[in-house]
Amino acid sequence: MDGWFCFKINDTILLSFLKNRRYTLQPRIILASQSPRRQELFKLVVRSHGIKDFIIQAAEIDEKRIEAEILANRDGDFQDAVKILVEELAARKARVVQKINPRALVVGADTIVVLDDQILGKPGDEMAAFNMIKQLAGNTHQVLTGVSIRYRDQEERFVTTSTIKFYQWDHQMQREVADYVASGKAMDKAGAYGIQEEAGLWVKWIKGDYNNIVGLPIAKLNKRLGKMLTQIANQ
Repeated sequence: MDGWFCFKINDTILLSFLKNRRYTLQPRIILASQSPRRQELFKLVVRSHGIKDFIIQAAEIDEKRIEAEILANRDGDFQDAVKILVEELAARKARVVQKINPRALVVGADTIVVLDDQILGKPGDEMAAFNMIKQLAGNTHQVLTGVSIRYRDQEERFVTTSTIKFYQWDHQMQREVADYVASGKAMDKAGAYGIQEEAGLWVKWIKGDYNNIVGLPIAKLNKRLGKMLTQIANQ
């Protein structure tokens, strides 16, 4: 009989791979995010490491205050400041959850949509969502996701950037955007759209990681998480 068996022991999960008789003690894993899209993507990552279960625990941080502080004190250009911001937001989310769960491995993530020198957050209402998508039409914008992986005093941080161009605004797109906004799908997303939904119809091209645009760069995260789990196993 081959396969992984998981046994919960306090704050750890004991993974036993019977085929090669290898035993590894791995920490409980927590994703510090309420995003259902991010949760589904994260599930693919942890399963690739033989882990079936992880915990969802949202982190409460003052994102607006952190954004104001970092952008006000920036020395370089706007894009560099946004990279620092999205990485810091992810790190603070992970740190908050780690304080409550000091023996767990915590992954925090945050995604920001940028058009020129403007951050496009979640829309406040349907009109704001409609105008935000209209603003993106015909233009190139960036989606940046910061990720922080924390275990005790160890941390891995990185930022992934993808570039997207939407088609020009026309009557068809106007109708589709109106329907999309009316469905409510735009309201919980930075930039007012989810590329995996009907909004994918407006994308002319993308450069970079598609999953990063959805909310989590799983290929890079998979490598970094594997590296940290190996380090933990060898401690």
